[in-house]
Amino acid sequence: MVSSSCAVLPPVAAERDRITIGAIRWDAWFGDAVNPYEKSLAEPRWHGRLPFYAKVISDRDVQVRGDTQEAVDQEIAYAQAGGVDYWAFLYYSPGRRDDGFNHDAMNRARRLYLSSRRKGDVNFCLIVNPKHPDAEISEFLEMMQEPSYQTVMGGRPLLYLMYWDPTHTPAAWFGSTEVCRAYMDALRARARERGLGNPYCVALTQKPDLLGGVAAAAGLDALGAYTSWGGPDYAGLCAAQRRYWDAMKATGCRVVPNLSAGWGGPRDALGDTLQPTPAELAAHVRSACDWITANPGVAEAKTLLFYAWNEVDEGGWLVPDRAQGSAKLDAIRGVVEAVRTGE
Repeated sequence: MVSSSCAVLPPVAAERDRITIGAIRWDAWFGDAVNPYEKSLAEPRWHGRLPFYAKVISDRDVQVRGDTQEAVDQEIAYAQAGGVDYWAFLYYSPGRRDDGFNHDAMNRARRLYLSSRRKGDVNFCLIVNPKHPDAEISEFLEMMQEPSYQTVMGGRPLLYLMYWDPTHTPAAWFGSTEVCRAYMDALRARARERGLGNPYCVALTQKPDLLGGVAAAAGLDALGAYTSWGGPDYAGLCAAQRRYWDAMKATGCRVVPNLSAGWGGPRDALGDTLQPTPAELAAHVRSACDWITANPGVAEAKTLLFYAWNEVDEGGWLVPDRAQGSAKLDAIRGVVEAVRTGE
């Protein structure tokens, strides 16, 4: 159940006048043969990270199945109570299968969100890889028509794009910046045909110096990041991310600041060294809100994006877990309340 400390948040200002908080969802929490979490989180040392809907079967066996309506409905309740405004779901091509892995299974949680009676309590948007075929573009344009689709700047649908390649530039995906611009123009035209606002397109990149120089010509509105790294502890990670915000700003582009709920876990040797206390997490959120306030023209969308809601084995998660419950969300909620009341 939702923590008893989570009551109704204070009244909020109009969307364009307040900062919104988003969190990335990577939803590999399903009951198919390939479930990376049931393998990587099986050892007892990681059981405290297990999300609230997981079950410990034995010291070497866990069940992590988040693709149920009950689980997603409860996640919505937790996110709303914790001050998370929207989830950014990764969109996977329904027909894609690599090495027997069904990528469409990664869309299950989003579909359960859309079928939830509570979906109006937390908004959503999409993270897409550029250059989708027409049928997939039509699908996510249909989703933009949902009342709970997240918008910024007075009604512009928020869309994140990932450039996962060595150069992190549109040319790697489209062949040239000009072809990318034509694609983005066509996307915006299709959105207008459906009566939607002009999509606010944020490129998630690890190379702002490269992408920033061509972003405007490519038809992109802003830069952000899926995540960025630093260390040797959580304080160092936060400091590195603040430098990253400034690096994106230095390109002359608009910016959506990226935040991290932690890093490190079964996939690497970092263990729990980059995990925050609730107070450290709250300070990180406050620093991002302060940066947005101090850079109103650069951070025009007035939104920030967390890595992540549920990247538990990689180390970035806000979803309530077996060890801390909703402590992370309670910490974020405290910042949201303070910001909204002007403290």
